[in-house]
Amino acid sequence: METEINPIQLILAIPTIVCLVLVITNMFQNGHTGLGIASAVLTLVCGIGSLIAFVWGWMNVGGKVMIAWTILIIAGIIANFL
Repeated sequence: METEINPIQLILAIPTIVCLVLVITNMFQNGHTGLGIASAVLTLVCGIGSLIAFVWGWMNVGGKVMIAWTILIIAGIIANFL
């Protein structure tokens, strides 16, 4: 089965990447350099770094960034099924 990227998914992916970068930047600012590097590298290599950043973000950052990121992920999942 061939997978196609829906235009809605592409539109949702851009702010999702922005949220990821904001959380990884926050990791560096809070002195978690190793975790920031690991998240960035693992995101590019196998994608699990974004999950690490997502969990770390909810535990340490919270606020508007994480709420927006969660809504974007849910909207992306819904767009995938439509």
